[in-house]
Order: sequence, then C-alpha cells, then structure tokens
Amino acid sequence: MNNCFVILTLLICQLSFAQSNNFTISGKIKGLESKNISLIIFDQDFPNGLRRDSISVNNGSFTYTATVNKFLYASINPMMGRVVKSTPSGYYPAKSSTFQFFVAPGYKINFTGEISDFVDAYPFGEENNNIFGKLCKTIYPLLNKSVNLSVKIANKVVTDTNIIKRMKDTSNILNEKVNDLKVKFLRANPSLAAASWLLSDMMIRSQISNTAATEIFNAMQNEKLEGIIYYKEVAKRVEGFTATATGKMVPEISTINTFTGSKLELSSLRGKYVVLDFWGTWCGPCIAGMPKMKEYLDKYKNKMEIVGVASESDKGERWRNFLDSKPQYQWHQVLSTKEEDFILQFNVAGFPTKIIIDTQGKILGRYVGENEEIYKKLDELLK
Repeated sequence: MNNCFVILTLLICQLSFAQSNNFTISGKIKGLESKNISLIIFDQDFPNGLRRDSISVNNGSFTYTATVNKFLYASINPMMGRVVKSTPSGYYPAKSSTFQFFVAPGYKINFTGEISDFVDAYPFGEENNNIFGKLCKTIYPLLNKSVNLSVKIANKVVTDTNIIKRMKDTSNILNEKVNDLKVKFLRANPSLAAASWLLSDMMIRSQISNTAATEIFNAMQNEKLEGIIYYKEVAKRVEGFTATATGKMVPEISTINTFTGSKLELSSLRGKYVVLDFWGTWCGPCIAGMPKMKEYLDKYKNKMEIVGVASESDKGERWRNFLDSKPQYQWHQVLSTKEEDFILQFNVAGFPTKIIIDTQGKILGRYVGENEEIYKKLDELLK
C-alpha cells in the first residue's frame, strides 16, 4: 500500500511539473490558407539546435501546446507561397515572412492579424511577446517593402539602372529605419528578456556597432537576465570583441577538438604569423577562399600557419567528411562547439572572418568576407 502511495505521489509530481512547463500557442489569422504551419524553436538542446513540429490549421485557426524548460526564441512558417520572397537563385529569408515570438514555461501566446504578401500578425499574452509584438508590428511592413524592392531587382522586373539605384537607396533607408527602431526598443527595454535576444541577433548580423552594443549591454539589468541564454551570449560577444580588438594579445585556444584529435594550443605557434580562419562547410565564400589560403600557406610555409575554426550545425560530421575529401586543406583545423564556443569567444558575426596574429601573439587585423585585403596585408608582413 505504501509503495502504491509513493508511486502515485511521484506520478502526480511529474504531471504537475510537466503542466508547469507547458506553453500554448493559438491564433485565428485572416488569410491563413494552409492546412499546416511549421514551428521551429531555436533550442541548442536539440539536434542542429532546432526543435521542429507541425501545427494543424482549421479555417485559419490553430492551437498548440507543448513543454519547454527555458525562455527561447521561436518562429512559425505559414507554409504559404505568397509570403516567400523568391528569386532565380533562391529566396530572401525575410523575418516578415514568419511569425516571430518567444516561448517559456507557462506562456500563453495568441496571434492576431492577417497574411497578405507578408505575415502581418503578431503575438500577445505576456510582457515579452506583448512588447516585442508591438515592435514587429512597426518594423514588419518596412522590412516587407525593403525585401520586395530587392526581389524586383533580382527578378529583373526593373532594368533601368537609374530606377534600380533609387530602389536600392530606398531599400537601404528602410533597413536603416528598422535598425534605428530596434535600437530604440533596446534602449527602452533594458530588463526585457526579448531585448537580450534582439541584441544578440543584431550583433550576429552586424546590424549594430560594437560601441552601441556595449553601451546597451551595460544598461541591461543583469539580475533579471542572468539566467537568459541570450544575455549570456551577448556577454560573451562583448567580452569577445573587447578581448580580440586589434592590438590586443590573442586569447588562447587550447583544445583537443581538432581534425587530427591531437591537442592544439594557439600559443605553441608563436614565432610565426598565424591566420585564424573562421569558416563552415555551409559557407560558399569560405570554401571558395581556401585555394588562395593554401597558396599563401605554401608561399610562406616557413613564416606562417593557418588555424581553421569551423562552425557547424551538426556535431562535425560534414566538417570531417569535407576535410577527408580535401587533404590539401588539412592545416590546423578546430571545430567550435557548444562547450568550446570559439565563435562567441572571438565575436565572429560574419563568415568567413580571418584574423592575423603576429609572431608574438598580438592581433594585427580582422577581415570579414573573402577579399584581397588580407592577402595584401600578408604580403606586406611576410615578404
């Protein structure tokens, strides 16, 4: 009898815990014609950092309940062709083509609005989604106008060069206005968890200067945000660009998470110039730049080393397979992981990013994108 009582008590406790971690999403959206919509919760505890599910829709209405154990960013794809910003080479991944919101234990999120050529529908239900939803309602129409101009140009709807220039100028003005509104939002809501996500996202996309990001981060109320993963990411990025500014001594990289399995210590390469090359197998410009990197490694083989630092969405399988098939690129190669996040440590926001380190370990320069400037600098240093 006592055993039955204990088991029953445990079951009740487990059920109560599950219910306390529940969140619910619901909505009735005008113009939502698909039968299913696709939910993505960006959660590093899941494979590839993504938790996916499908939500049934009935005459524009939907409801969905699941559990979550922390505050997380999420989005829903309405699975409707008219919001997709298609071009001959693919599509623009516009945020205005999705529902954006946050989930957390106990959240009840409701969407209202409509779908035209973008998702003109926004979340409400508690503080984070209420305030963030108001921001989205302001910036989504601007984002949609901007991306529609880009789509027209890419699809050659307009061919007159003067008109195209005016369209590009208008698109840039719209994007600048969106960024200004985001910064205003961040300054007005320093204790909001949603603000920590937005600041992290803007830093990743290079939409905010390091100076402004630091100022906003310093104003955030860390006692309210210290358990939020996005606040922790911003803290690491702020620390990263402070520690990896030109003229600073490079932070140590000490890891066995290498292609060969042997331990690498960046400091062991002192005496030679080193290029840290942040890349990924998914990054076309990164791969396209590797032959030139190989050329320069051969050209200055007694004076320089390359340390590749890869960022991958899987556990490194594609990275290993790529390097197995390309032995000419098997210089020092490291995989950045959740446990050893060198991308955050060095505040890398764009790929490829290359950092030149001198023979004493001092950072000489940072180069984002594949361009000739880094090779000119290497020739200047090593000839």
